[in-house]
Amino acid sequence: MKPVVVLQNEPEAPAGYLGDALDRRGVPWTVVHMAAGDVPPAIDEVSAVVSLGGAMGAYEEAAFPFLAAQKRYLAACTEAGIPVLGICLGCQLLADALGGRTYRAEEAEVVLAASDATPAGAADPVVAALDGKRLIRFHQDTFDVPPGTEVLAYGGGFPQAFRVGASLGIQPHPEVTPAIFADWVGEGSGRDVALRSGADPDALVDEFVAAEPEVAETAAAVFDAWIDEIVGAR
Repeated sequence: MKPVVVLQNEPEAPAGYLGDALDRRGVPWTVVHMAAGDVPPAIDEVSAVVSLGGAMGAYEEAAFPFLAAQKRYLAACTEAGIPVLGICLGCQLLADALGGRTYRAEEAEVVLAASDATPAGAADPVVAALDGKRLIRFHQDTFDVPPGTEVLAYGGGFPQAFRVGASLGIQPHPEVTPAIFADWVGEGSGRDVALRSGADPDALVDEFVAAEPEVAETAAAVFDAWIDEIVGAR
């Protein structure tokens, strides 16, 4: 099996539970550090692509030139039928790449909360796996889905998932572990975003730690459903 390519947009946003699931399932994978200037392999050399989160906006190509290149890559993968999973920033990049729009939301969202699948989302195995299950949502931006595409899940007044062919975007963070989240909100801009959203960062970390078994189970279900999809697409 060709490797799954994981596009990591900043050092603080690693694969987390996703990497655990790929290892458990025996799926080969490799990380491309986008902000460091690494270049993804040719699309015919990969079985699937994951675009992870990041603090930057999908529209900040001038400050982060790798975002424009990543959008072109995600669009090319989608056109070729190569499965793509975009998570948070990756979801927003995918929406932009396929003709949608990403923009700053009126308020940030930093919560451990469930998303609700639409009827179409409930029929999607990956989206169904996160339906009604608590996961971290941490974003300042939101998105409009590409033309002709419907939202597959909502939560907190935001769209939380969409699909175009084999490419799926989800706003929640099933890959994020309590340790990753604690790092995000411990200090600096991530903590500021959480406070502006109305969240108590320290209390939310405690809530996440207490919910870790539940969240890890949901993450495993989400990623197993996606891995089943990419293995079936070989």
